[in-house]
Amino acid sequence: MAESILFNIAEEIVKKLGPLATQEIALWWGVKDQLSKLKSTVARIKGVLHDAEEQVQKPAAQLEDWLGKLQEAVYDAEDLLDDFSTEVQRKRLMSRNKISREVRTFFSGSNQLVYGCQMGHKVKELRKRLDEIVSESEKFQFEVRCEEKASLTMIREATTSSEPEIFFGREEEKKKAMSFLLNPNDEIESVSAFGPGQESNYMDEKIKKEIVERCQGVPLVIKAIARLMSMKDRAQWLSFIKQELPHRVKDDNIIDTLKLSYNPLPSYMKHCFAYCSLFPKGHKIDVKSLIRLWIALGFVSSSNLGECLEISGLRCFEDLLWRSFFHEVKRDDLGNIESCKMHDFMHDLATHVAGFQSIKVERGGNSISELTRHVSFDTILDLSQQIPIPLPCAKSLRTLVLFQGGKHDEGAWVSICRDFRRLRVLVLSDFGMKEVATLIEKIKHLKYLDLSNNEMEALSNSITSLVNLQVLKLNSCSNLEELPRDISKLISLRHLDVGCTLDEDLCENLEYMPRGIGKLTSLQTLSYFVVAKKKSPKSEMIGGLDELRMLNELRGRLEIRVKGYEGGSCISEFEVAKLIDKECLQSLTVRWDRELDSDSDIDLYDKMLQSLQPNSSLQELIVKGYGGMRFPSWVSDLSNLVRIRLESCRRLKHIPPLDAIPSLEELSIGGLDDLEYIDSEGVGGKGVPMFFPSLKRLYIYYCDRLKGWSRDEMNDDSDESTIEEGLIMLSFPRLSSLTIRSCPNLTSMPLFPTLDEDLHLSRTSSMPLQQTMKMTSPVSSSSSFTRPLSKLKGLFMWFIDDMESLPEVGLQNLSSLQRLGIYACPGLKSMPLPDQVMHSLQQLEVGRCRELKSLSESESQGMIPYLPSLQRLIIHDCSEEVSGRARGWGKESEEWPNIKHIRDILIDWKYIQKEGSYVKG
Repeated sequence: MAESILFNIAEEIVKKLGPLATQEIALWWGVKDQLSKLKSTVARIKGVLHDAEEQVQKPAAQLEDWLGKLQEAVYDAEDLLDDFSTEVQRKRLMSRNKISREVRTFFSGSNQLVYGCQMGHKVKELRKRLDEIVSESEKFQFEVRCEEKASLTMIREATTSSEPEIFFGREEEKKKAMSFLLNPNDEIESVSAFGPGQESNYMDEKIKKEIVERCQGVPLVIKAIARLMSMKDRAQWLSFIKQELPHRVKDDNIIDTLKLSYNPLPSYMKHCFAYCSLFPKGHKIDVKSLIRLWIALGFVSSSNLGECLEISGLRCFEDLLWRSFFHEVKRDDLGNIESCKMHDFMHDLATHVAGFQSIKVERGGNSISELTRHVSFDTILDLSQQIPIPLPCAKSLRTLVLFQGGKHDEGAWVSICRDFRRLRVLVLSDFGMKEVATLIEKIKHLKYLDLSNNEMEALSNSITSLVNLQVLKLNSCSNLEELPRDISKLISLRHLDVGCTLDEDLCENLEYMPRGIGKLTSLQTLSYFVVAKKKSPKSEMIGGLDELRMLNELRGRLEIRVKGYEGGSCISEFEVAKLIDKECLQSLTVRWDRELDSDSDIDLYDKMLQSLQPNSSLQELIVKGYGGMRFPSWVSDLSNLVRIRLESCRRLKHIPPLDAIPSLEELSIGGLDDLEYIDSEGVGGKGVPMFFPSLKRLYIYYCDRLKGWSRDEMNDDSDESTIEEGLIMLSFPRLSSLTIRSCPNLTSMPLFPTLDEDLHLSRTSSMPLQQTMKMTSPVSSSSSFTRPLSKLKGLFMWFIDDMESLPEVGLQNLSSLQRLGIYACPGLKSMPLPDQVMHSLQQLEVGRCRELKSLSESESQGMIPYLPSLQRLIIHDCSEEVSGRARGWGKESEEWPNIKHIRDILIDWKYIQKEGSYVKG
């Protein structure tokens, strides 16, 4: 593993030395020639490392010793180069800020001479060490290779969701081979390895059994082998089956088998994978954080000109995922990869290949050597006592991660800042930390700092000396009120994560954003921006929304919270923010604090939100606490929107048409006190090919005045045919889930026959449900008719006052229903559950329905019909005909044949049958 890591580091050193050696500052310090020579030496070393990687597979003490010395020297070279780069960054920063006195002092003749001499001496000494190592390498007779072999750099072009293409000639045989490899227990016929007319070679049952046996029948291993083989041509595949697999897999060792997938990886990808050994087994890995860690440590570089590092890192992750190095991937609502896990076998492989480079310390666990560069602790630590890492080891560490938090005091900060000077990654979350020591500026190479879930009220301004810092994580720092005033000095910062409401990890008490944050033009993540009144004692430190103007690299989520504004003068700041230029932004949340709400500012609200028009690429829009009456018309033009949520906009009366947004999958409307019609213009469904063509989830709640969807909906006095025709025009073609809660006046809705998840109705009218159940025509003239709600899985109705019964024909359609809950429906008298249809019903709960007489279609069926899949039945606080009769159930009762198969029967909170056992006394 060390040789792969060294190749990656050496490659980065060569890349950095090129531009550095040609910069004027190198000439000022008199080290230009030395840097050029160092580049040449490192390039020579890089050329032999791949051959060294192959030779190190054979036991050789001399070779291992040589690699150990080389590792130390290469790491020292990178540290020296980063020292130099840091000083260059400082010069640029001082020059940009025009701090003339500091610039003159630092770059005075005497300082230049001293620093140049020191740098020159260090470079010369390092070159001498490396030259000796290069000379020593001659005895190993390494083959010089400038690049990795093509077979090692082959990267798939398919997406993670696609299956790998298999190497056989005919398409049908490719499918059979993949089926065999990914489903080893399936019986398949022999597959020809050659095309028609050629000599045939069959993968017979014997070979199949041999592969499965060598993989010990473990699906992960078989799948990994399948992915590996999918990138080989026909000849390579046959050779692998006959020769490589039997010889490389020995003693039924799963790790050795998985290494067959690991060995062909490019060097940088091996490095990325091995680093994951720092995570505990079974740990849910935050993928965005993982990629940022890789970048901070220099494992990832841009493969294409102009491609950002985060995209390159994502490609690396997806490729490892496709090869089965990760699994159990979770995605957010916008389809982004959010988290993953590693299979225990893959974690064992990562630990094996990482060796001494990366150590995860558990209770009473692993020892750390001077060659260790990355350390994590999977145990609670008391840092007020001592950091359990020997000083010689601490000086070389680049990663220090503490997963479980612990105790912390000022002494721990002093120790970290004094002894861990080479750290690139420091994770100190959940330590109850109340302040960040000023000494943190001593860790000048730091690129990734995670102080999440601590108790600081402010960050020390000394943190702004970390000119290399790329990631600053402050999620869930609930006491944090201020960010550093000189935050603009963090010129390398790419990700400032202070949480957001959606992730429930917000720094809720943050009072304002510091002036100058808009100079950080490399920022890609700014999860939260506070707009505050500038007329305050801290007015000189407060940055307005205009700070966003130049931050056009922002991506992911941005939440803008308006805590204060200066009347009409704030509009220019909102306009200058230029959200329309943020092409990579996926999610935008805008919320106003409730205490700002004033009837006198209605027009001002309209102008504020109108000024915040986002780019048409936006996928999610959330607006909370908006005090205007009209929503901006630009929302209809956001053609890529997937989710819209409008919440607590109590004066809002007019929403532009949303039904033509082609990608909209989720719409949530809640707390809109004055809204009477969602489509107040009455144009919904007109002039568009399909009404809400992609909408899957709809939530409407706490809209007390809401009457219907559109002013043009048919009223109750219209004749039946006209009503049916009008309602067919307004039917959701793909809706899966619907929730309507606390909308007492909502009596008319577009129909929703396609629901295949849950329907929740609470404190609203049953009329939309009744109308949908009575549908007898297709949603559109081009669609075939499917019985309404025939795919519905869950139906829940609470506090429905106007429901006396549900149409028997509608209940007959609920053939897929699995969960049915009815509670506090005072007028409900009839609920005839059809025994011939509800074969899927597993849970039934009926409560506080005091007029309900029966749950069956006829008295001959008893009070409840036979429902074969029912596992849980709860009845409570109903009429005597229902609750009273149910209390009398027992083995001797007439209904017992219909209910004895039910696992749990609970009547008026007393069990008759529990977990399949009869318990009635």
